[in-house]
Amino acid sequence: MKWAIVLLCATLALPASAQLQQGVTLFEQGRYDEAKKILAPLPNDPGAVETLGRIALAEGDDERAIELFEKAVNMRPSSAAYHFRLGQALGAKGQKASLFARMSLAGRLKKEFEKAVALDPNHLNARLGLIDFYVMAPAVMGGGEEKAMQQAADIRKRDATMGHSAYARIYTLQRKNDLVRKEWQDFVREQPKSPIAHSLYGSFVGTIDQKVKEGFDEIDLAINLDPSYMPAWYRLGNLAANSGAQLARGEEALKKYLTYKPAENEPSPANAHYFLGMVYEKQGKAAEAKRSYAEALKFTPSSKTFAEALTRVSSGR
Repeated sequence: MKWAIVLLCATLALPASAQLQQGVTLFEQGRYDEAKKILAPLPNDPGAVETLGRIALAEGDDERAIELFEKAVNMRPSSAAYHFRLGQALGAKGQKASLFARMSLAGRLKKEFEKAVALDPNHLNARLGLIDFYVMAPAVMGGGEEKAMQQAADIRKRDATMGHSAYARIYTLQRKNDLVRKEWQDFVREQPKSPIAHSLYGSFVGTIDQKVKEGFDEIDLAINLDPSYMPAWYRLGNLAANSGAQLARGEEALKKYLTYKPAENEPSPANAHYFLGMVYEKQGKAAEAKRSYAEALKFTPSSKTFAEALTRVSSGR
């Protein structure tokens, strides 16, 4: 209690901008309760409201996240980012809703993503959200493969890497692995010096095709091309965790990745902790696995996958 009072007093002495940045930093570190204490005194700051919404979404409180993102949108209706966040929250709620409720939420989700793209045609994450909607929604609700392909084409015009990811996303949702494979192979052929291309292809061929050696070779090539490209280290650890091969290297790779602050489109710390837990579990290091799964769950408390993994190692099964 004394510590909390000291923290609160120190926070109140900060300028609002510094207070917001501190809250955002705590959120990014998975320290959600501390972040909420920092941000709650800023109810009229749209950035604080939006970050509180992201915390609610991470904690699985979709209703609260929607409420907060709606508030942020009302405070700053010209923000493509806030419309995108609201669409994300609506999608999260839709995954748990009844069929009837899901149809209503899907319409709102589509509207928010489309608004984000209208406000900022270069908001590629909103375009990816529309791709998911167009592929999965029936035509009567506004879905359609042609619409998804058009979004992918628009993304490719703006960013070649994201363009390949967009097409791969469509084919993955359609369960067309041959086309996913071709997309990553084309990316490697077009950009043979790209660590991104080699690591993405290596991840696919190692996990989906289960050609583990080839997968590691591609990811190693990515690391050799640019050791500072951190997602390649994550993908090395991911492949080790899923395949059970090169576990020691996988452990070190994931530890290395966890020293890095990933961008939004890069693998999350939660997933890195989870796969590190898998590596530890396969090495027979139950205590270390338990700690890693607990860290993953701290970032995403609503994850059933993380919770089940923690329960499994805790019970000794």
